[in-house]
Amino acid sequence: MTKKVLVTGASGFLGFHITQQLIQANYQVVALLRKSSDTSLLKNLNCKIIRGDLSNAKNIEVAIQDCEFVIHAAAKTTQDSPDSEDYRESNITSTKLLIEASKKQNIKRFVFVSSANAFTMGSKENPGTENSGFMPFLKNSGYAHSKYKAQQLILEEVKENNFPAIVVAPTFMVGPYDIKPSSGRLMLYLLKNKLVFYPKGGKSYVAVSSAATACINALKMGKIGESYLLSGVNLTYKEYFEKIAEISKETRFLIPIPKSLLKPIEGLYPIFPTKKFLLLKTNIRMLFLENYFSNIKAKRELNMPETHIDSSIKESINWFQENRYI
Repeated sequence: MTKKVLVTGASGFLGFHITQQLIQANYQVVALLRKSSDTSLLKNLNCKIIRGDLSNAKNIEVAIQDCEFVIHAAAKTTQDSPDSEDYRESNITSTKLLIEASKKQNIKRFVFVSSANAFTMGSKENPGTENSGFMPFLKNSGYAHSKYKAQQLILEEVKENNFPAIVVAPTFMVGPYDIKPSSGRLMLYLLKNKLVFYPKGGKSYVAVSSAATACINALKMGKIGESYLLSGVNLTYKEYFEKIAEISKETRFLIPIPKSLLKPIEGLYPIFPTKKFLLLKTNIRMLFLENYFSNIKAKRELNMPETHIDSSIKESINWFQENRYI
């Protein structure tokens, strides 16, 4: 009998790859999507689409009927507010309602897609791990803080009620089918400009296909109540941009942004102590940090594949070209 999975966020970057791989693995997929969601990528996939709102318990109950598994990948990901309350309905309330519906349905495994920024970053020599906590300064990032709060809901439910959930936390994903685009905007910035400015910091880049595989493997692998960072290779912004330029065979002039840029921003905050300004200060600070994470646990316990980042960059560039983003 074909196993049935409810996937939220199936029209998104990661969600599409999860849905595609689930179908290839002979799972039956139900995608719960908002009425406004773009389903153009899903039209050629054999999945059942149910239009509804994740903040509506009845919509969830209809979608989850007869499902054995849930992969909750939907989230409001915009970085336009420092207040997690602005993300409550999309990222926290929806998670709470999905938990309740999953308990009624006796779901066998619930995979919650969190964010790597729910954990503490590290350096290349000592990358961040799942044993770290939430970074206090990211309370000024509404998105990151809301994902951390939703993650805590999941882990508390596991602890108190033996809820069969696992947390996966992707880092910065790279690959094709970034229709929005989301993380692909950073790549497009370089591809569309000859003169490219970069900050001193860096990110942990992971092939979106590898992250999707790990999410699916978490339906049967991994330990209940555990968290798994889905990271790949740790690169500075300069190293990442150099890879894109080399693979695209385009000459780019890379210019570093001095860290001293932060000082006038910090000096202005007492004059303009607004929420928006606080968010700007937080986001700029992130650009100059080593935002690096380890993938050892995910490789060991979720059998997450190691896709070379160069191939993911090439696939992404080709997809953007074929679909006239560049």
